[in-house]
Amino acid sequence: MYEEFKAEVREASQRGGPAVGLVAIPELRRTLGERASREEFDGYVLRLHAEGLVHLMSHVEPDSLTADTLRDCLTDETGLLLYWLRWL
Repeated sequence: MYEEFKAEVREASQRGGPAVGLVAIPELRRTLGERASREEFDGYVLRLHAEGLVHLMSHVEPDSLTADTLRDCLTDETGLLLYWLRWL
């Protein structure tokens, strides 16, 4: 499952958006839907980061995000709210 997830994240990062390689984590979570549980999704994204495949970034204005969007962000072990994923 992880290899499939990795391929889908890479593909999503190549579609464009604000900048090629940059993907909003809440959007990615919604796109993958039921293919990964919340725990699996979080673990896979953190694994991609640990393997040096992605860089995780916060949102510059987290107060402007809706409650639903905030819920779909990722929080790292320090409690930092992560919104963006950039494929390296």
